[in-house]
Amino acid sequence: MRYILVLVLFSLLICGCSESSNPVNPILINSPIWPMPGYNARNTSSPYSPSAIMKPVLNGIPDWSFTFPAGNLSDGSQFCVDSRGFIYFLHQLGTLGALYKFSPDGNVVWKRDSLMQNNFAAISLSRDESRIYFVAYKPGINDALFCLDSAGNYKWHLPSALVTKPAVGSDGTIYSFYNNGLAAISAGGNILWTNALVTGSYAQNYIALDRDDNIYTIKYPSTCVKVNKSGAIVWQFTAVNNFSGLVIDGYGNIYFSGYSDNRLYCINSSGQLKWTKENINSYFSPVITSDNRIIAATQIYIVSYDTSGTEKWRCTGFTNQTAVEGLLLDGSDNVYYIGNAGSELLAGSVSSNGSKRWEVNTSLGTTLPPPVLLPQGKMLIAPKRAFKIQAVN
Repeated sequence: MRYILVLVLFSLLICGCSESSNPVNPILINSPIWPMPGYNARNTSSPYSPSAIMKPVLNGIPDWSFTFPAGNLSDGSQFCVDSRGFIYFLHQLGTLGALYKFSPDGNVVWKRDSLMQNNFAAISLSRDESRIYFVAYKPGINDALFCLDSAGNYKWHLPSALVTKPAVGSDGTIYSFYNNGLAAISAGGNILWTNALVTGSYAQNYIALDRDDNIYTIKYPSTCVKVNKSGAIVWQFTAVNNFSGLVIDGYGNIYFSGYSDNRLYCINSSGQLKWTKENINSYFSPVITSDNRIIAATQIYIVSYDTSGTEKWRCTGFTNQTAVEGLLLDGSDNVYYIGNAGSELLAGSVSSNGSKRWEVNTSLGTTLPPPVLLPQGKMLIAPKRAFKIQAVN
């Protein structure tokens, strides 16, 4: 009996030195929330979209391209890519705008005419990728939140929408701006709640979610707010006029860039300022690696910080010292970016430790919309007024 007791105690001693695991919930407690490798690079706006292995873009060589019909083009359309590599893109061709779906190799799967947006045209996916959501207008319909299925069939639209990129929660609820106030919308297009105190601004409405579906967004013009899933404000943090992006690390810290002071801000999960960094390229948001390092663009440099704000490394993005924009991460935490060298659109990549991998001149003109990655190991780029899209392998 004493021998058995000794064995039990010895077993407990050994097991007690190991961390417990929960097979029901395999998510690491401190893994980053928004954005994360696997959907940030695909720009889906859903933390719960199907996972995809984001292969590295190895060569930095132009691959396939697609040229759109010529005409009077508008600014700012963004890509959205599903887990299989199919691409959604709203082409902004005056009154002849159209929503496209491309295959991973650049072939048109379908095209839906007469949908248009002037700026910040952004598309989001439902959890199962069977629905796409975007704000657009068309003849007879002013800015509205549209829902189409992945085959291009019209499902519904909600009028009086403010131009934004919707976020999609764990239960499929869509978070966007309706009648200039933050709103929760069902998958069927019905308003669940609105908060008129959280006002948006045209083309500046960034929305992030945490694991409890709390909502983080910008209350125009200068306040970062946390709103619970019932629509009540939890806290507010006032910073500077206009922000770029909102991202959350695995410890609940929130990061964004300030337009008017070119600073990177870090606030904690209670909405209190932790630290700031100067000389940030404020047009694009920072990104967060799988081990909670923050990567930001500071003029010509790409800089890595830990969660305390300590710089870990910095790397010059382009050999001609062009400013860096539009950061992305693949599944190995390699960093991708673009830059505007006069009338030339450059693309580049550095490794997770800041070593240069490649750079390429895509000859596409000036920048504006951020790039996107395909799971197949390709980077997709479009210029400010998108006459063409270009893949890089």
